[in-house]
Amino acid sequence: MRRPLDALSSWDQDGGGREAADGWRRDAVESGGTAMGSDENRSPGRRPRPLAPPRLPPGALREFKRFLYRLYLAAGTPSLEAIVDAIGRDDGLPGSPLKDTVNRILGGAKLPGLHDAESVAAVLARSGGADDPEQVVVRTKQLWIAAQENPGPPPRTAEDWGAFSLGVHRAVAVDGSGVDDLTPYIARKHDELLRDRLRHAAEGRQSVLALLVGQSSTGKSRAAFEAVRGELPTWPVLVPRGAHELVDWVATDSVDARTVVWLGEAQRHLTEPAGEEAARALAELLGRVTPVAVIGTMWPEYARKVASRALETADRYAHARALLETHRAEIHVPDGLGDGLGQARKIAVRDPRMRAAVAAAQWSGDGARARVIQQLTGGPELVRRYETGPGNAFAEIEHAVVTAAVDARRLGHGSALPGELLAEAVAGYLPTTARVTHDSGWFATALRSLCAQETGSLSALVPDRVAPGLGAADGYHPADYLDQSVRLRRAHLAPPEQLWEAAAAHARTVDDLYAMGQAAQDRRRHDHAVRLYRCAVERGGEVARPALAQLLEEAGDREGAQTAAGDSARAWAVLGALRENSGDRDGACHAYATAAGAGERQAWSALVRLREAAGDRAGAEETAARAAEAGCTRAWLTLARLRDHAGDTAGAGAAYARAARAGDPWGLLGQARLAERAGERAAAETAYAEAAAGGVTTAYVHLVQLRWAGGDEAGAERAAARAGECRDAEGWCVLARLRRERGDTEGAAHAWGRAVAAGSVTAQAQLARLCEENGDRAGAERAARKAAWQGDAEAWVALARLRAEAGDPAAADVAAGAAAAAGDTDACTMLARLREAAGDRTGAERAADAAAENGDPEAWAALSRIRERAGDRAGSQAAVAQAREAGATGAWTALGRVREQGGDLEGAERAYLTATALGDVDAWGALAQLMEEKGDVRRAAELYGTAVDAGDTEAWEGLLRTRG
Repeated sequence: MRRPLDALSSWDQDGGGREAADGWRRDAVESGGTAMGSDENRSPGRRPRPLAPPRLPPGALREFKRFLYRLYLAAGTPSLEAIVDAIGRDDGLPGSPLKDTVNRILGGAKLPGLHDAESVAAVLARSGGADDPEQVVVRTKQLWIAAQENPGPPPRTAEDWGAFSLGVHRAVAVDGSGVDDLTPYIARKHDELLRDRLRHAAEGRQSVLALLVGQSSTGKSRAAFEAVRGELPTWPVLVPRGAHELVDWVATDSVDARTVVWLGEAQRHLTEPAGEEAARALAELLGRVTPVAVIGTMWPEYARKVASRALETADRYAHARALLETHRAEIHVPDGLGDGLGQARKIAVRDPRMRAAVAAAQWSGDGARARVIQQLTGGPELVRRYETGPGNAFAEIEHAVVTAAVDARRLGHGSALPGELLAEAVAGYLPTTARVTHDSGWFATALRSLCAQETGSLSALVPDRVAPGLGAADGYHPADYLDQSVRLRRAHLAPPEQLWEAAAAHARTVDDLYAMGQAAQDRRRHDHAVRLYRCAVERGGEVARPALAQLLEEAGDREGAQTAAGDSARAWAVLGALRENSGDRDGACHAYATAAGAGERQAWSALVRLREAAGDRAGAEETAARAAEAGCTRAWLTLARLRDHAGDTAGAGAAYARAARAGDPWGLLGQARLAERAGERAAAETAYAEAAAGGVTTAYVHLVQLRWAGGDEAGAERAAARAGECRDAEGWCVLARLRRERGDTEGAAHAWGRAVAAGSVTAQAQLARLCEENGDRAGAERAARKAAWQGDAEAWVALARLRAEAGDPAAADVAAGAAAAAGDTDACTMLARLREAAGDRTGAERAADAAAENGDPEAWAALSRIRERAGDRAGSQAAVAQAREAGATGAWTALGRVREQGGDLEGAERAYLTATALGDVDAWGALAQLMEEKGDVRRAAELYGTAVDAGDTEAWEGLLRTRG
């Protein structure tokens, strides 16, 4: 190869000569290349700043570039000149890049020439001491080929993506004018909340998660687009196609700092089968990469689903709920424009689309609520056409296709619906006379009508393409506003058999099959659930095995259940729990043992529990020992706690000791607690210290309490400090509470401050409370603002309560408003309750309005219940109407329960019926139970049946009772 002349001449001018060059090359090859990074080979002066890694979206090109960049880091970030020199002195390398080319290879966003990349990789591998530099070059070529074949899209900002690509609805065309343009934007309260969070990210303070929650076509995506375009205009925006891709991005470190992750329809990422995995990945991303902005949109019904904690059934959304709560993620988007209606009217003068939308909102009765955005996107008009029924605005087949599409989506098919699924399911939504057609292209005809082709016209179905590249649509989903409206009306209806069967045959993904299987199981359609789960398993969906095994086991098909479990550790653990609950101890032991052997660590603890409960102490210990050998020391901890609870302190201590000897420092913590309880302070002190040294930082918290109780306050402070050094602020928090109980306000404030420094956000709230109670209002608000910046509004909530109790309503309103601005409307609801109880109805309604304006209707719902209990029926109904207007779908059902508890059964029935008419599926079960209590068993059975069809898993027992 030709050696770069400039590199040779540079080396000769430095006095090294060809002999020195040959010696450097020989030393570099023989010693792993350390010479390139040595000081002797650098020019005098300051060392050049290392290159920054290229910013690329996830994909093959990013993987290739990151591979080279890791080689660059391993080599000690040598200068470009050093890399060029090293390449120039090796005649065996295929490329001869100059400095600018090397710079682009390592830091640029484009794919370089293969030979140049191989040459750079080779010299970096040698300099970094790679075990096999030749293999590094081979890997470089493999990655280069992958990147060439599928380079992926370039980095795109929000402006590059464009609003419509990010989910913003087009405005309905009026006379064909301006259909491709966005209408002028009207900012509302939630816009400033969102922008404030993004500004924190832009300033590099923290990573943020913002979830815009609102009904369909209320401006969620547009608000997110405008906020990102305004506050983070240069940040690349990544749009994952689903939960699995998002998890892969985080696992492969494919999301850089100063990036936006866009989660349009975030329920597809957080509530579908892989949602919990995605939630854990997002939590990891937000904690590891700073700053990053994650922005999503979600309908309220999905947000409520995530927020609700399951009591009787498995908690499907525990990680998603923790993610949203930890980051105070929800920002509520109201249905209407509110004060922005005046601005909309001004825009309407020059924009015919806005003029038509304002007029339509007023004509439909929505003018007072200013639901202009919905009219702008044509949503209410689509609903009106649908509600005229089949054979009118929509032909019978078209109407059936839309209904099937909505049902499939509400029952869990989150990805684009295949045409084959809709075509096969539609017969179940048609009367026999409407199934007669001589048009072999009937489905294509229906699709052409429903998927309006003209930009800006109304489409009941939105075409999609999931397959790579350009081409015809291969999937569909109903228009959002129509989807939300129709699913509310059909929420209590089970779909026809044909939909379940079509889903089993044609559902797009394993996740879609699993989700629809869950929906069938919730509705007691177990045959369909089994088929859907089987299809998911056959297509590689291991997530469906536990559910399939459970259904078969509960149906008495033990052999089928075991076959379905296969080698799924989780499925065997589920079988173990089912058999344990049914009293089949031997079967449970067999299932748990199989689960443990397949890697389910918790199954070891279950085995220990069963054997200990059976009085087989030796068997329990033998199982715990085998678990420890398999890496699960938790089994010894389980045994220790069982024996401690049974009063066997000696046995508990022995088990804790075995855990500790197996390398689990939590065993030391258990020993320490036993010693402390026995009054052996010195032994407890030693064991706590050893546990802390082993990484159990909570041991320092116990040391704080132990030393404080022993009068060693200085020692308690040292323990808190050690915990703080490990970024565990709880020691300081405990010390602060102890000092406050003693009346040492100054000492408590010092400890809270140290807790804040150790990373505790909640400590800011305590500081704020302490300052407020001591008359330092400015200090209290300073602490509350700092806590809010870190995502915790609790300080403002506490201040609102303190000020309300102190009789300062204006200051309480300020604090509650600040809490709402930080994402927590609990303060407004709390003020509404307090003021209503104090007889300040005007103040209570003002607080409820403030909560509703920030997207939380619970304050009005609470007022309705308070007034009902006080005998104010008119006030109660006025408040529940406000709650329903603000989006509280369960307000009438909650009010019905209050009336039922008060003995007003007729009033309760009216409330429940109102709730069912408004689409609250929980009301069917409540109404059924009321009818059963009144003795109307026939009607109760009918209502329980409807509740089952609506997916109420608790209604089945009622149905069995009333039908039996």
